[in-house]
Amino acid sequence: MTRLLILNEKQSQAEKFADYLGGMSGVFEGNPYDIVYAAGHLLQLKSPSEMVSPELAAKYADWQNLDNFPWNPLDLSWSKSVISSKKRYITNIKNNLAGHDVIVIASDNDPTGEGDLLGWEIVDYLDWKKEVWRIRFKGDDSANYVIDSLHKPEKATVDEQDSQGILVKGKSRQKFDFLTGLEESRIATKLAREQGFSNKGKALSIGRLQTYITCLVDAQNRAREAYIKKPFYEIRYKDANGNTFKRDYQDGDTWRFSDKNLASQDLTNYSQDQVIVDSTVEKRKQPPKLVNLADLGKIFQKEYTTEQVTDTYQKMYDDKIVSYPRTEDNAITIDDFNELLPYAEKIATVVGVDSQLLSHKEPRKKFIIKSEDHGANRPTKLIPQSLDDIEEKYGKCGRDIYERVAKSYLAMLAEDYVYTQVKAHIESHPEFTSTINVPKEQNYKLIFNEDDLLNEDQQSENKVKNFATNANPEVYQGTNTPPTKPTLTFILNNLDKWNLGTGATKMQTISKLQGIGKENKNVIPQLKVVKGVFEVTGTGALVACLAKDTYLSSGKITKRLQDILNEIKADPTKQDMVYSVATKTIEHDKAVMIKNAPLLKQDAQVKKLAGDLKAIERFSGIFSQTNETVNPPVTIFDGHKTTETEQQEALAGKKITYSIEKFGKEEQHTAYLAKQTYKNNKTGKEVTRVSWKVEFPEDTDHIKGIYKPLDKEIKFKKEYAQHVFSEGEITNLLAGEEISFEGIDKRGKSFTATGKLVEQELKEGRRKIRFWGFRINPKPVDTNVYVVITYKDGKEYHFKKIYRGHRWTPEEIKKIAAGKKQIVAFNGRKGTYRMEIKPNPNKDYKGKFKYFGFDEKFVK
Repeated sequence: MTRLLILNEKQSQAEKFADYLGGMSGVFEGNPYDIVYAAGHLLQLKSPSEMVSPELAAKYADWQNLDNFPWNPLDLSWSKSVISSKKRYITNIKNNLAGHDVIVIASDNDPTGEGDLLGWEIVDYLDWKKEVWRIRFKGDDSANYVIDSLHKPEKATVDEQDSQGILVKGKSRQKFDFLTGLEESRIATKLAREQGFSNKGKALSIGRLQTYITCLVDAQNRAREAYIKKPFYEIRYKDANGNTFKRDYQDGDTWRFSDKNLASQDLTNYSQDQVIVDSTVEKRKQPPKLVNLADLGKIFQKEYTTEQVTDTYQKMYDDKIVSYPRTEDNAITIDDFNELLPYAEKIATVVGVDSQLLSHKEPRKKFIIKSEDHGANRPTKLIPQSLDDIEEKYGKCGRDIYERVAKSYLAMLAEDYVYTQVKAHIESHPEFTSTINVPKEQNYKLIFNEDDLLNEDQQSENKVKNFATNANPEVYQGTNTPPTKPTLTFILNNLDKWNLGTGATKMQTISKLQGIGKENKNVIPQLKVVKGVFEVTGTGALVACLAKDTYLSSGKITKRLQDILNEIKADPTKQDMVYSVATKTIEHDKAVMIKNAPLLKQDAQVKKLAGDLKAIERFSGIFSQTNETVNPPVTIFDGHKTTETEQQEALAGKKITYSIEKFGKEEQHTAYLAKQTYKNNKTGKEVTRVSWKVEFPEDTDHIKGIYKPLDKEIKFKKEYAQHVFSEGEITNLLAGEEISFEGIDKRGKSFTATGKLVEQELKEGRRKIRFWGFRINPKPVDTNVYVVITYKDGKEYHFKKIYRGHRWTPEEIKKIAAGKKQIVAFNGRKGTYRMEIKPNPNKDYKGKFKYFGFDEKFVK
């Protein structure tokens, strides 16, 4: 009997394991088990100064001396600490260790080794000395995969972990990114500040994948700005069906002109001529490979953000209706092919595909691989009832994702696209040629058209007609090709070129660069999107200018790193190779950034975008009360900018007094310097420093008291609508009761106000300020005019009983309350018309307010 502690990567995964094994605790084939879970990585590498010997700590904490870089990786202990926000997870795992013989690492089987790294770092941190099992499963969407993996675990002791290739690969990648990212971020920050660009006092962020993307976007937009449109003119033939015959241009050819008049003169040398068909060949094209998460990003780039696509897919994966998101596979095994094949027609019904198109039941070689980590992105055997059900649970983004993933899979089961390729030339001028592809059998393209994955200017319309008998010459005007817009598709295609990252990694990095998503709320964006085109922000402009021509700005370094990591995976004894590559990268990039730094002040784009990224202005001096050098802000947080005299007085320990305007009133504030302790929100550590303390004047506009329903002290304005609350009214308000009084509105009219104290929220820019105040009771809804419902979100709403002249029926009202779409017939001037009506509880009225309304769409 072996007592197992099964360690999952996250809660949703642990819940699936519990379903498969019979509970969070139980017995698996005679072996007692308990399931615990992490929340992604629970540990992070410590700061460099904490990972070196005491005599080196000052050097590794110093950002100012560029001679300190690159660091010696052998100086670092590579020790880790618990991420402060995730302490409860590591505590729970630790509390469950007792009584177990084996920790079973059951994290995701990432091809990068991330899942192995995540599990083993927890094992190391907990100082576990007993046996460790690593189980690998293709995806936790099947109990069979999980149970099968428990039958054949990879067994190891803690001392043997450095012989595991996939784990050492993960550790090596983490070390490379730590060294290059942290060191080059510090180098870039130091150089930018020397040139007067302080990024609002925050560090610049340099990283392997993100810096490549930022520099790519910047370079492409600079090329677009430098582009000069240069028209050219040449003779081309065109037949009656619109097919064009042209010559293959080579630099120096004299038949292309910059002057239209010269081309018109050349036109006299040509006349109507016969079209000669050279060949007619039937060709076939197989369906494209299955889409990945990045492909979905390309398809939906105009509708959804990268974060929406990634997060929605993850939720759908957690519910087991689509396969694992972070996969590198673009094909599946024959077993997976055969397993899903019986469900194909049911999937087709859900997404509206004619099942008769699914006639290619034998797998093509391009879709099949002998072994896989998770297999390509695809639907699972857990098939939803309808796309409407998906939309109700995951929103329109979820509906669209499932439809495209399903159709991509179903296209694999359709016949090849068949077309006729015809080549022809002009009889008297055979150098004028044309090739057309005439569709013959659409087949898989009726299910999934891969043109959605191309740039807009590459998409074909399939409106091709056969060659006519004759063609006429004409003067054609063209221009030099402008650089492609850096859209999401452009970025992802360039990442594909270098095979950089999985689909999920690409999408998550692009979200981070935009600063979108909960995990990126403290990130300063390097990119923004304007009408579908990516641009650098001020911070991005600094990074792009400094990092130009560095190794980290090139996809080549990631390709080189991947080759080395695969070599390390095959032979873990070579793991120190990553140190050499990191050191050479930093040496090269440091020299390049030093060379680039003076260009920051000369670059017009940097000055335009990054000119306002200044640090907080500070002054320094010796504070008399502590006899230490301090550097508090020049401007106090209440908005007062101190003079040099006031600064010297504060350093001497004196209080300063000044006037400030607040809410239209002038107030007298008193401020002084004092040693204060703050809690760092990021690290959770307490920081003590000398900073400003302000004494505000007594607040005579508000009342403080204990709000009895919550038994807590609150503060609220003592008057409302020019009415000052009496002692009795204040008592009633603090008791949570309603009061009535006569007030005067903004137009000077008297009215009766009835209401009570309510905690409210005020938006000030991006900030949300919560406060207590008197609020008038809402007017009662006139039920003769309005329908009152409890919507599916549990809130109460109302809407008019008659809409577009149509009185809602009880059955229609029931569907509205459930948030369901429905087709409704309306009577108009020209007769009856039908519309698809969908409830929208947050309908916007000209940006002024929200109301319960309907999104509508005409239907046939």
